[in-house]
Amino acid sequence: MLRAACAVVGLFALMAPSAPADVDAVAFVTAFRTGKADQYKNRQVSGSGVSFHGAIQERIADGSTRTSLVITLGSVAQDGKLALLKTWDEFVAAERARTTLLVALSGPDLPTPPAAGPTTYDFTGVYDGQVRTIMRAPQSGPAASGDRPCPGEQPAQGDATAAFHCAPLLTGAKATPAK
Repeated sequence: MLRAACAVVGLFALMAPSAPADVDAVAFVTAFRTGKADQYKNRQVSGSGVSFHGAIQERIADGSTRTSLVITLGSVAQDGKLALLKTWDEFVAAERARTTLLVALSGPDLPTPPAAGPTTYDFTGVYDGQVRTIMRAPQSGPAASGDRPCPGEQPAQGDATAAFHCAPLLTGAKATPAK
């Protein structure tokens, strides 16, 4: 009798749908850049990257603020290969070349990056279709074609020549310094 019960439980366990695997952040952001991110809607996205932008204060609907992060996954070369960026100079060069891959993170308990410089994070979050406008590094030069804020997120004031990214936003995000 016990064997039969175990067999039935095992059969149900095999037939139960398993949770889909996390989506790789680089594949996700690449799809976002080509307009094909909807296939990842409401899926968990995970990856690793560097916070060159530091902490960003995000305003919540109730009027409070919390820390959000912008993570640079790397720089995409002409051949499509991803180069990891570790230094500020590498980041600025990639910003000038307009080859950086970014993702924005929003979550209740994101860490504040140290002021000592770029910090590498492992992260995870859900893409629900939201986007975030991110200003390019000031040293990246004047705005070029494609350097526009996300639709509906035009800056209220500011330099008309500023350059922007439209980055996908991962909600419910968690990030930990990489070891």
